[in-house]
Amino acid sequence: MSGVRKKKKVKETSIESVILKYLNILPNTFAWKNESVGIYDEKRGTYRKKRREHSINGVSDILGIRNGRLLAIEVKTNTGKVSNDQQLFIDRILREGGIAGVARSVADVRKLLEEADTKEGINANETGGN
Repeated sequence: MSGVRKKKKVKETSIESVILKYLNILPNTFAWKNESVGIYDEKRGTYRKKRREHSINGVSDILGIRNGRLLAIEVKTNTGKVSNDQQLFIDRILREGGIAGVARSVADVRKLLEEADTKEGINANETGGN
């Protein structure tokens, strides 16, 4: 081919890693990867989740605490779509006073945190939001 290069697809795990590194250098913030992959079912050739009484579908990829509030971030690639269960989880966290949203980059996370800090009346300089 004459100099045409295919763009390398960025994986969600790579985006999650960069976001987690960013979050965990911020003051008043503690975040971790929520491992939500099920058990591999050889008969079905797919992953399945154990059904338990208090299990919740759609829990975000990254969970944490920021300034005493629950933090939930659903990580997607540029082409990734949020499932109905994932959106319901985000909506519930927001309704309960947490910080939640979808992020495709660290810039999206910065914006999410700045908006949350503004609502709380927190100066972004105090929490590393710049």
